[in-house]
Amino acid sequence: MTINETTLVEATNSMRLPQTPIDRQRKLRTNALLIVVTMIWGSSFLIVQHTLTLVGPFTFLAMRFGFAVLVLSFLFRKRLIHITYTEILTGSIIGLFLFASYAFQTVSLQYTTSSQAGFISGMYVPLVAILAIPLLKQKPTLGGILGILILLSIKNGFQITIGPGEILALACAFASALHVICISKFAPKADAINLTIVQIALTALLSLVAMPIAKEPFSFPPFAVWGSALFLGVVATAFCLAVMNRVQQFVSSTEAAMFYALELVWVSVLGHFAGDNLSLLGWIGCGSMLSSMVVGELRFSRIMDSKILRYLANVSCRLRSQFVID
Repeated sequence: MTINETTLVEATNSMRLPQTPIDRQRKLRTNALLIVVTMIWGSSFLIVQHTLTLVGPFTFLAMRFGFAVLVLSFLFRKRLIHITYTEILTGSIIGLFLFASYAFQTVSLQYTTSSQAGFISGMYVPLVAILAIPLLKQKPTLGGILGILILLSIKNGFQITIGPGEILALACAFASALHVICISKFAPKADAINLTIVQIALTALLSLVAMPIAKEPFSFPPFAVWGSALFLGVVATAFCLAVMNRVQQFVSSTEAAMFYALELVWVSVLGHFAGDNLSLLGWIGCGSMLSSMVVGELRFSRIMDSKILRYLANVSCRLRSQFVID
């Protein structure tokens, strides 16, 4: 057996080795951060919905993302000095989809319930698996396929009606999916914090531009709006997006989206306590979708990957051995 053959076999066999304690701790921290992010996002739906009774959607977005960019720029001012042209360009591309997702989501909450908007916009999870095939050249996972099938089968359980709010929430799902995919494509080659700051700054700027278009007045909002914008800007925007851009440097878009699906659970739970009724079939479907994503992504896909790679390695070694003998 040649050196190349030995290296190939050792590489494939290493996939079967258990993770080291350090790897497991890093994986645990990463998963915990993603779960915390989804908890914060899930709680933000009700806050945004209440705040929109006091101020226009783009005014609120401009305030929220304005606070976020100020906080991050101050905390990471030394790092921001060394920002590159590539980070500005790629951050702007990602920021366009970030603005679109938040704009569609925020406006949709004016026309539908938080649970309804949360479920429909949560469809970006299986959309990531679909769009990653042509855009990132990633193969579809079993979890993504099961998530799509179950998501479509439980639509009646959520008693979805088609209206302006639902259409906007669906547009949010597509924009969010493209946002996740763009982060996976560009984040590994850039500084995560600088990339986050550019995204947030562009979203704040576009929200200001959209205010006169939406005929929202430039007036002093109530103090309750300032509190909501400050909390969501610092916690749900600055912190969550910084974590999102950092974590997706090490995990795939599909694996990250699997955890982002937990946002639907928090939206449903908090919406239930706030008076948004969700049928039993809806709860079962929600849990089934998350279970299929977890099982498909963490078990079946990796087992198949390792088996296929080991098979290809063995075939390659046999062919090369025959060639040397001949």
